[in-house]
Amino acid sequence: MLITDRKELERFDSCHRIWQGIPGIVRTKKGRTFVSFYSGDVKETYGNYALVIKSDSDNNFSEPVAAAFKTGKYRCFDPVLWIDPLGHLWFIWNVMPGEQVMAAICDDPDAEALVWGEEFLIGRGIMMNKPVVLSSGEWLFPIAIWKLDIYHEFRASALTEDDIAGSYVYKTSDNGKTFIKLGGADMRDRSFDEHMVIELENGVLMMLVRTNYGIGRCFSYDRGKNWSVGENSRLGGPCSRFFISRLKSGRILLINHVNFTKRNNLTALLSDDDGKTFPYSLLLDERAQVSYPDAVESDDGYIYIVYDRERGCYKKSVEEAYASAREILTAKITEDDIINGSLVSEKGFLKNVVCKLERLSDKDPDPYAVCIDNKDLAEELIKSGETDIVSKIFELYPIDCRESGEFDHKKLDTLINRFNETDKKDAELLVNIIDFIKRAPKRTDVEYPIVDKVKSYIDEHLCEDFSVSDIAQSINVSVYYLSHLFKSVTGTTVIEYRNEARLTKAKLMLINTDEAIGNIAESSGFGGSAYFTEIFTRSEKIPPTEYRRLNKR
Repeated sequence: MLITDRKELERFDSCHRIWQGIPGIVRTKKGRTFVSFYSGDVKETYGNYALVIKSDSDNNFSEPVAAAFKTGKYRCFDPVLWIDPLGHLWFIWNVMPGEQVMAAICDDPDAEALVWGEEFLIGRGIMMNKPVVLSSGEWLFPIAIWKLDIYHEFRASALTEDDIAGSYVYKTSDNGKTFIKLGGADMRDRSFDEHMVIELENGVLMMLVRTNYGIGRCFSYDRGKNWSVGENSRLGGPCSRFFISRLKSGRILLINHVNFTKRNNLTALLSDDDGKTFPYSLLLDERAQVSYPDAVESDDGYIYIVYDRERGCYKKSVEEAYASAREILTAKITEDDIINGSLVSEKGFLKNVVCKLERLSDKDPDPYAVCIDNKDLAEELIKSGETDIVSKIFELYPIDCRESGEFDHKKLDTLINRFNETDKKDAELLVNIIDFIKRAPKRTDVEYPIVDKVKSYIDEHLCEDFSVSDIAQSINVSVYYLSHLFKSVTGTTVIEYRNEARLTKAKLMLINTDEAIGNIAESSGFGGSAYFTEIFTRSEKIPPTEYRRLNKR
């Protein structure tokens, strides 16, 4: 599946691609830049492949140096690039059918000749954004199980009863040797998930998820095991991928569309209050169809951003595809540029084209004449000969009548009547019906100060032997109400949160101090070293001594 031989890679060169998009970017210690994206066929379908190109400057990018491709009725897509804390380059891609997140690692990305390890499986689902390294040493990989209706035709044969849709995280505590699937968020009205995780200054994890209304938000108080009920982040956006990351300065970088009509006005935003507000902004590209940013901060303080423009897929002919820009672009900025709202850095730039497709090679056949026209769900249902197509859709998307008070039943009935009354079934109308049959009751965002008081109490008394009743008494609230509210907001119990907080403190001491295991066990509330080692090994799958060896700073 992983192709690195240059002769074999020639068939993926730019002269053979009709479209490209969904990029990623990393920057090595010595200044080499890698960019990833995917292409193949004329749209997102069987035959897609993921590519990596490189440059030792800000321009002059190579043809592909690596590709992920699987022959037959498969697609390799949505690649992710990441350089881990050890300096290793990860090339991550997704495979359908099967919904596998695969990866290959290059130990020395600055080498003249790149050497990649064997490809391996990270987890089941779809990963579209970079992992995050927690202050306590673990690496979290954001992997989603998409809703059934997303790319249904590529997934049906691969789904199992265990595939519950959600925005999950996978944890590795041993530098990527093994992975543990943690909890997932069920964000209402989400679209493709495309979630990212960031650790806040108070140790809480914040997950942002792509939704039909922009960006949804939830929190984990136990390092990713459970997630709170999703809410509207109020960050906005046109239902497209965004990017968020904490910079070395401590500020939070967000790249999103601002004052948009569709996918235009791609903007870099900066927060100096831990993501509560983003008062600083720099417009990266005001044009239409600019999307899917990814970014990385280099050691010299520059922020490298990549995005695509007018991908050129889903067109009706070669000439229509040629009319699209079909560009992968980069920007190079600093925090001062964002704060000033314009480029003030000496070497900064915007709208730098690193890969632009021209006309196909004369040796390539017309892709629109030879491609397999893979049908979406609506077309499949129409061709299947189902006597009651609408009933089939209701099986896929059951409506919860108990929470459908604001659902417009009359509008849905009108659409279905129009569809049933026509002799020739209208696929476009059927798509509208599928999109409409979704439950989306309104939510009210509420703050719960009691949760913060519980967290503060636990943090202050972490090494002590206390009960939930002790906490309730200290803040003058019913113990039953406290337990109910904390679980409903955070997704975890008070005791589970306390245990995870103790583990987190122990991990920080393991990687940041030379304290003996016994002292760490006592300081983090576990008492004796034997009990601490047992609990730690059960949670992380490796003993604390091995965790320290792998992650010591």
